[in-house]
Amino acid sequence: MVNHEIVVLGANFAGVNLVHHLERQVLPLLEKIQGAPTYHVTLVSPSTHYFFKVGAPRALISPSSFPEDKLFRSIAEGLQQYGAAVTFVQGKAVALTPARHQVTVEDASVSGEIKYDSLFIATGTTSASPLWTLHGDHKISEAAIKEMHKVLPQTKSVLVAGAGPVGVEVSGEIAHSYPQAKVTLVGAVLERLKPGTITKAKAKFEAAKVELLSNLRVNETVPEGATTVVKLSDGSSRTVDLFIDARGAHKINSEYLPKEWLDEKGRVITGDNYFRVKGDDTAGVYAVGDIVSGSSNTALELDAQVPVVGSSFAVDQAAALGQDTASSGGLLSWIPGFGGKGISQKEFKPMKDTILIPIGPTGGVGQAMGIGMPNFMVKKAKAEKFFVELVDPAVTGSKYAKV
Repeated sequence: MVNHEIVVLGANFAGVNLVHHLERQVLPLLEKIQGAPTYHVTLVSPSTHYFFKVGAPRALISPSSFPEDKLFRSIAEGLQQYGAAVTFVQGKAVALTPARHQVTVEDASVSGEIKYDSLFIATGTTSASPLWTLHGDHKISEAAIKEMHKVLPQTKSVLVAGAGPVGVEVSGEIAHSYPQAKVTLVGAVLERLKPGTITKAKAKFEAAKVELLSNLRVNETVPEGATTVVKLSDGSSRTVDLFIDARGAHKINSEYLPKEWLDEKGRVITGDNYFRVKGDDTAGVYAVGDIVSGSSNTALELDAQVPVVGSSFAVDQAAALGQDTASSGGLLSWIPGFGGKGISQKEFKPMKDTILIPIGPTGGVGQAMGIGMPNFMVKKAKAEKFFVELVDPAVTGSKYAKV
């Protein structure tokens, strides 16, 4: 049997979920086709651990606010169940040679090339602060969170830059847990959401005595002893005990990819809604997660992407083996158990305008398909536990039922 090497670059939300989906729901079907090769998956990441970044706004409050063993989890332990079928490589992709189907990987001790027959790009984005995304080794983010545990109890003033979901969540968490601290949130509050949702969020911040500077942005920060001078876009400045940068993606992790595969922002261009990469020498190359051009960078969207890109790979492989495939459409076709059985192309139809944003543990704001959600639903769904119950199914792959 000829081996078929699948390389997945990136091992946080997108990469880890994808490998489990392939091993549990895609490769078992392909291997039943006459003449199918033996498939092997190599997962590449600079970090040995998965970071459940959804929980970060709650986790930084105190050591007891979010279980540490849920925030960072060993990737290799979750993959042990697949034996020799999956190899984990700790390293960073630094170059790609599409014509030779080759990825160059480096880390502190090893440099080498990995050949691929199929490639999944899932290297995502990096935030300015390691509080929100991995900055290489997971210990960097772990240390940043532990530093918050030390600093926050003594902090009298906090300025949060960026009023998207993360900035809103962390401002709400700090205001609730440390009412002695004056919290200032800089940026347009949840500007991508519906006006009614924005109005509710602002009202909650007013009740929590959080200062909103919605028409300003942070231009520069200057450390000054134990404080930070924050220079704002109107020419004014604030001196605060703690500055938290929550302004979203600071870097797109695509510098190793051919420029012609990328849009003007550095994200990967796909030719359709099935996540096949568009460009030269892209046969068998797919992208998934935040790195995809046009991505909304939400966990809900990622959950919709993974089965679709998995089905694209399956359809391409089955067609190469002479197997007939069919489309499997419908709003729920990306959910395991819906959209028919066997090998078929699933459709990418995520729930639009759907998000939950806690503003402290007692509730928050949210919308489902653009319709506002009441406070008690946000509280029960996310604000109480920040989705901690989703960690084990993601890391172990149990969220994907074996076929």
